[in-house]
Amino acid sequence: MIMVMIRVQIWRSVLVAIACHLISGSFVAAQGYKTQVGFDKLRNEVGPTLANGSGITVGLVEANTGGAGTNTYFPNVSIPEFALKTFVDESNLSPRNTSVHSTLTGQFFFGSSTSMSPGVTNIRVYDAENFVGVKQALGAAGTNPVATSFSVVNHSYIGTVSAGFPTSLAVEANARLDYTITRDNFTSAVALNNGVGSLPAIYGQSYNSIVVGRSDGLHSFGLTTLGVAGRTKPDIVAPSGTTSGATPIVSSAATLLHSAANDFGMTNARNSEAMKAIIMAGASKDPFPTWSNTTTQPLDSKFGAGEVNVYNSYKILQAGESNGVITIPVANSNLKGWDYGPSIDPTTPMYWNINVGQTVTEASILLDWNAKYQDGSGNFNSTLSLANMDLKLFDSTTSFLGTEIVSSRSLVDNIEHIYLRNLNAGLYTIQVSSTANSAFGLAWNFTAVPEPSSIALLGVCSLFLLMRAPAAKKSLVRLLSNRCVRGDFFGSVSPILDVPQQVSHVACGDLSLDPFGHERSS
Repeated sequence: MIMVMIRVQIWRSVLVAIACHLISGSFVAAQGYKTQVGFDKLRNEVGPTLANGSGITVGLVEANTGGAGTNTYFPNVSIPEFALKTFVDESNLSPRNTSVHSTLTGQFFFGSSTSMSPGVTNIRVYDAENFVGVKQALGAAGTNPVATSFSVVNHSYIGTVSAGFPTSLAVEANARLDYTITRDNFTSAVALNNGVGSLPAIYGQSYNSIVVGRSDGLHSFGLTTLGVAGRTKPDIVAPSGTTSGATPIVSSAATLLHSAANDFGMTNARNSEAMKAIIMAGASKDPFPTWSNTTTQPLDSKFGAGEVNVYNSYKILQAGESNGVITIPVANSNLKGWDYGPSIDPTTPMYWNINVGQTVTEASILLDWNAKYQDGSGNFNSTLSLANMDLKLFDSTTSFLGTEIVSSRSLVDNIEHIYLRNLNAGLYTIQVSSTANSAFGLAWNFTAVPEPSSIALLGVCSLFLLMRAPAAKKSLVRLLSNRCVRGDFFGSVSPILDVPQQVSHVACGDLSLDPFGHERSS
């Protein structure tokens, strides 16, 4: 993988190096991601009334992919996919140039045909160095980050501290972003690095973002070393050949869900904690036979909560909010659902009962809460305040909290996750407890075995699709030319054609790709 290192002067002479990994030829075959993440299934089921991001303002933060002083971070707003969309340059740097990387990231985030949120019309664009340094007021004691106006923001770049500067700058950068997420209440998706290696220092080790890897596992992963060490990253993965491509897929899914929450009148679901729980609880483990977690490590070390699945998350959202109680629940919650808790008494757990009438093939429960970096007046404070929350599942069939089945009790993460397969019918109780008062998001997805009639219907539909497969073999593919730009990025986007361009091999620096973005040995 190629990295472009850029040193720039930022707030009060603090130097930060932004290493930008560029989106490569994997975008050639990436249109099929919509089936893999459940979007096609959702669109076919819901129809034209499906939420499409309309009314949601988003943020696109992009690193400069040109030389120093070129400010090459803005998307090409003249392409058809961005028609009727308004782009506001929040960094307002001059001169300003368009970036192919920014353009492609935008297409998968909010493009009219490539993304899952084509209805987005308002985009706030930032240069990454300007965002991290100036807008977030890095190194400026007593100064709060500048207020934001987006509901979802995408960071498809890698940030590191320059040699000779203390790692405490990265800790502060992460803390400032975490503070801003809590204060301004938005969803932040952050890219990990491509290939093996340590976790990115800036934003890749933040608490309150959703940190994104690749479904093929070829990304940096493991335990954090900054802030509180030992937290697991990534949080989630998406099907793309680069993390730059995977991250806007998650951002686009989040945007669709924010839009759907508006449509459903579910304001609480748009809180950062609730939305993160809904997205992560819906993640699929099916692509990863070796997926595992433990009582003290809530996420898989390589794949996080699993692969983003907008169908599952939409169904969790649609099932509605079910408020936890501090006594034995009188009413049962749905098999799918969520809750936003603005507070929890550290002396009293909260409970949700789930009545399962038939065998459950899988149960996914996810709890998250934000790290806090603020003083009593609500201003930024670099001192971390983090509740320690626990998540437990009980079998209450014969008596309330009769048998504890499993628990998630990490001492360092701000996420707890329970995942089980093949639960018998019965009454189950989710318990959440905390050492300190904190807002939280909780989401669950109990998937029951389909009724016999449903199984038969699935068989008929599968046969029909197989019969139609030859006729549907041709697909529209967005092609990239075989010209390399700045190391590892295919260049200009060619028109959409019926068949892929016949290019047998493209080599970019030390990255060698076939026409479908698969890496080859040099």
